[in-house]
Amino acid sequence: MCNHASCKGTIQRRHALALLGGTVAFGTGMAGWTLPALADARVVGGRLSLKRDAGGKLLRAKTDGSSGVLRTSDQLFYLDADSDAEFTTASDGKVTEILIKAGGVLSLFGPQGTQQTNIITPNAAGAIRGTTTYFAWQAAEQRTYVCCCYGGVDLENGEGGGEKLRTSYHQAVILPQGGGVEAAPYPAPLNHYDDDISKLESLVDRQPRWQLPGGKMNFFAPQPVPVS
Repeated sequence: MCNHASCKGTIQRRHALALLGGTVAFGTGMAGWTLPALADARVVGGRLSLKRDAGGKLLRAKTDGSSGVLRTSDQLFYLDADSDAEFTTASDGKVTEILIKAGGVLSLFGPQGTQQTNIITPNAAGAIRGTTTYFAWQAAEQRTYVCCCYGGVDLENGEGGGEKLRTSYHQAVILPQGGGVEAAPYPAPLNHYDDDISKLESLVDRQPRWQLPGGKMNFFAPQPVPVS
């Protein structure tokens, strides 16, 4: 997972494989990037540039000055503005790995049974088996921010240490330089909101699997999630 010399074990191996795949697929320049829906992935809101392989599988998604929403099978991904992520997909079209190279991604997986999805940043990784989770690479601080909105995610810091998050409503941490996991230094979830999550889940006929304090949503987007 990690691109630092100190990263070890499964994280390092996953990252190396993801980077190798990206190098082969992309080459140089923007040739092959498309905006329309693809064979196994489609844009359902906002503006995304997508890259696929010769067989039509999603390889990469990027945003510029605005955000965008991507759907693969019954999974949804909301990319912040100025985000860049590489994707690995299974034969059924479901995403099994995301390498976040810049920005943040809110991922809504739904129940996955035994299937696992790995989310990777330059210094951390998370293993997910069904949840809604927001991952962001905070380049200025060289750290990863994670909020498990509901469900569970097993986190590893590339420089050592990790934590298993299990929550029914927004648990946020950072994985800093030097290893370990710390509580997020923000008073509210960062860059993702309850009303957006509810709207996105409804696109695949699901409801959020959370327990709202007092039965009411608490965090509302300044602008609605861009879905058509």
